[in-house]
Amino acid sequence: MNYISFKINEDIKVKKFLVKNGFSKRAITDIVKTGYIIDDINTSNNQDLKEGDLLKIPIEDEKLDYDPIEGKLNIVYEDCDILVVDKAANLTVNSKGQESLANHLAYYFQDNNIKSKIRLVNRLDMNTSGLLMVAKNPYAFAYYQKQIEDNNFFKYYLAVVEGNVKIDKTIKTKLSYNENMKRYDVGSEGKLAISHFKTIDYDQKNNVSYIRADIRTGKTHQIRSQLSYLGHPIIGDKLYGSNIEMDRFLLHCYEIKFKRFIDRKLIDLNSKPSLVNI
Repeated sequence: MNYISFKINEDIKVKKFLVKNGFSKRAITDIVKTGYIIDDINTSNNQDLKEGDLLKIPIEDEKLDYDPIEGKLNIVYEDCDILVVDKAANLTVNSKGQESLANHLAYYFQDNNIKSKIRLVNRLDMNTSGLLMVAKNPYAFAYYQKQIEDNNFFKYYLAVVEGNVKIDKTIKTKLSYNENMKRYDVGSEGKLAISHFKTIDYDQKNNVSYIRADIRTGKTHQIRSQLSYLGHPIIGDKLYGSNIEMDRFLLHCYEIKFKRFIDRKLIDLNSKPSLVNI
């Protein structure tokens, strides 16, 4: 069994300490009920912690929930609770019935004795490349999901569109699923999607613009649908109106920023886009 360990630096109740350290309400309820360790002594309920104590939260071993398949994993960051991979394009994240990133992660977990399910903190479309976080335990997963819900987990994308597009604005739309087209369209109903789009470069030779997308909500196909709505579909994204034939569409998650579980250190990770010139 593995543990999450804390060196206590103040006198405090266990519940209050866990709240301060990002544990979810459900997790705290489970921890105080099932038990934890203070200085090598098993205990439970809402005990007093004293400065200098060592608090250890047990993490139950889990079985893998995907078949392990060896594949190339480009790991750009790893600690005890998460790893961040730079996903290639043309690789599904976790679709059943085909080899996926989740299968490759399962192989890595098995090979490195990480006894956990595969928990994807953020997701990318099959044809979108870039940074994707995976949690190694349920407590870290709940913490980072809460960061996303509170807009404290920052994700920045690079999209390539046709023409000399000049934009620097926040877009708020509602997105609803179009069953006939199998895509998400802007309309008067649906879920609110908020993005800030800013042009960062124009390639005159190829007549394409590079647009940074800072998404404030995490709706499915958000960037693809909104850029199409603005009249600038992502190159290669035929579902959303691009007329250019490619084996992928040109969208890449190139930066994520977050405060790390346990110590709240700010982590800023970057990936060099592999978007090809046309």
